[in-house]
Amino acid sequence: MGVISLGCPKNLVDTELLLGKLKASKAEVVSDLNEADVILINTCGFIDAAKEESINTILEASNLKEKDPNKKIVVTGCLVERYKKELEKEIPEVDMFIDLKEELLIPEKLGLKPAPDFSLYRNRILTTPKHTAYLKISEGCDHTCAFCAIPQIRGKHRSRTIESLVDEAKRLADLGVKEINIVSQDTSFYGTDIYGKPRLWDLIKEIEKIEGIKWIRLYYLYPTTVNEDFIKRMADSEKVVKYFEMPIQHSEDKILKDMMRGYRKKRIEEILNWKEKYIPEAAVRTAVIVGFPTETEKDFKNLKDFIKSAKFDWLGVFTYSHEEGTPAYEKFEDTISEKEKIRRKNEILEIQEKITEEKNRQLIGKEMEILIDGFSEEWETLPVGRTYRSAYEIDGITYIETTEPVKPGEFVKGKIKDVVDIVDTVAEVD
Repeated sequence: MGVISLGCPKNLVDTELLLGKLKASKAEVVSDLNEADVILINTCGFIDAAKEESINTILEASNLKEKDPNKKIVVTGCLVERYKKELEKEIPEVDMFIDLKEELLIPEKLGLKPAPDFSLYRNRILTTPKHTAYLKISEGCDHTCAFCAIPQIRGKHRSRTIESLVDEAKRLADLGVKEINIVSQDTSFYGTDIYGKPRLWDLIKEIEKIEGIKWIRLYYLYPTTVNEDFIKRMADSEKVVKYFEMPIQHSEDKILKDMMRGYRKKRIEEILNWKEKYIPEAAVRTAVIVGFPTETEKDFKNLKDFIKSAKFDWLGVFTYSHEEGTPAYEKFEDTISEKEKIRRKNEILEIQEKITEEKNRQLIGKEMEILIDGFSEEWETLPVGRTYRSAYEIDGITYIETTEPVKPGEFVKGKIKDVVDIVDTVAEVD
């Protein structure tokens, strides 16, 4: 079996669960697709760029099948959930297109049978370094954001129980995981569907008790469920790192209303003010969308001004993608050209680069705790890691200058001495 996982960390967790089931079914997983009897592709279908990457990956696998007709290609994931019929018609080389509800039955569909003692989460195989792992706490989303196809792909919000998540976190700790990265489509909404109210912090309280887990990192917070108490709890926690990801998508009330986001600019400002009041050292990652059909040049200018004043530590920019089946697709024409969307994206990235570099330069001279991730791709003997301010494979890294041996998964204290390539830092470790 050769396995390819595309898209977000949530999709990666699904792939890791599949890998565990395949291994429990005595399948051998290989890294070289040329050696694979079966190529399994877990796709992303969220926006145009992701769909294009998924299609290209399927076509590359089809080329390998041309050279070896005995190969099988199995495709699953979000792209299949949205476009299964079209894909079956357009890419007949693929042997199986499996939708999400049958994704975990792929081994059986290939004639494989898992061992009797197989357990989905216990047998999960990590593809991240063994000291860091994602914990997916729920599936689906109850929000109806105008631009987003996730509810139609993944369905309504469905939380896992606190007990099952704590059991999985304990197993991850037993494997040597020291950093738990909590992910979902809407992390701060966790538990509302099964407990009647958000219970993220009840879950975190239990994970904090697990020996070996040192860092807990929060992704995909939604502004309506991040209140003052939420920020205070983060400030008081010894294991939740002072970092959170909260996509705001835009700053202007008119655009937020058209996007059906359920909050306005004032809410974003409140959260940032609470953050400054209780945890000024916290790093915040956000994301915005430019080129939404109703975004005027004035709206765009105001967004730029807001980003300049808010000074987010990290920021991603997406160009609006006109997705079939979404409220925005039904209500608005996609009137802004791709060229104009890219111009707006690049202008914001230019602003953010200056902010990120400035924030990193403010760290020079400070001693910080660093989690070693591994070694540089360019210089194999140069250790690299992250401070609490950086998420794995998303934000900047820290290069380690040291005469002492260090190993992945180790925490070290280092003094920041320089900034390189805007997003990365250099630390000296005695």
